[in-house]
Amino acid sequence: MQKAKHPMTPQDQQPAWTKPQSGYIKCNVDAALFNNNTTMAYSLCFRDSTGASLIGKFEYLHLSVSVLEAESFGLLHSLKMAISNSMHNVTFKTDSKTMVDALLARNIPSNEFGDLVFECKSLLNSNLDYVVSFVWRQANKVAHNIARAALSHPNPHTFQEASSTLYPLIFNEMQ
Repeated sequence: MQKAKHPMTPQDQQPAWTKPQSGYIKCNVDAALFNNNTTMAYSLCFRDSTGASLIGKFEYLHLSVSVLEAESFGLLHSLKMAISNSMHNVTFKTDSKTMVDALLARNIPSNEFGDLVFECKSLLNSNLDYVVSFVWRQANKVAHNIARAALSHPNPHTFQEASSTLYPLIFNEMQ
């Protein structure tokens, strides 16, 4: 059973966000670290096959974590959000190739990152229509920019529609 995929993008093309196929949902997820890795932020953005924003979230936490732990934390929360909203046929996109590799690996590290990977794998195994795949950061701009901006917004924040500050990011990414 394959639950994660690697990119097959030619090196000469500039990666760009693409809409999911009809009947599918795409969730872009990313994380960022601040203040010498003592504050982490993550963001996630679910969109349908028209590119319309379905639901999203960003949050920052005062935790001392690694980049991999932050990325995994964001993925874990996106999986939980998809489950709690009864979503099906969801592709989760992350720019953390190491995390995608860990999800594909048989052996899980014995550390905090491994604990997060184990929990993500458990949720993926319970939701067979969920897939996690790597995407270049250039094709993950909305989630990346929202994670970077999370510190300057009320915390945590869940949105059903793209706000006036998020709408230009989402619209520009689809062009």
